[in-house]
Amino acid sequence: MHKGVGPVRIIDADQRQALDELKLRVLRGGNDPHAPIRESLARLGDRWSPLLLLVLRNGTLRFTELQREVNSMADGALSQRILTLKLRAFERDGMIDRVVIATIPPQVEYSLTPLGLALVERFEDLLGWLEAQAPAIIQARTVYDQA
Repeated sequence: MHKGVGPVRIIDADQRQALDELKLRVLRGGNDPHAPIRESLARLGDRWSPLLLLVLRNGTLRFTELQREVNSMADGALSQRILTLKLRAFERDGMIDRVVIATIPPQVEYSLTPLGLALVERFEDLLGWLEAQAPAIIQARTVYDQA
């Protein structure tokens, strides 16, 4: 439909107020890309993080089990390096627990914390909404692509 053609629209006062309030929320703590809100939003919007959290919703998994399950749902391969980085970031933010089992070789298990579980419940809501809206999204894409 609209592909950037048409008159420039001026933002009205209500829109400006809503955008300013959103900006205050997102930039709480300053315009630092490593502030908790901005960094968490960036992490949650990446390719792997939502899948990792949704997979862990089903219980504790070891590293390779987690990698295998995520890869079975993805359109590419989640490398060990990227998985390690994602898991460390979630552990740092208090979203997951990492437990090392003293065996030879050591085994590591990952599970959601209560904070992580609360976040995953939001993802579950979003996933349900996306499932319900899939036909409308497909239709909108078809209309857009034909324009």
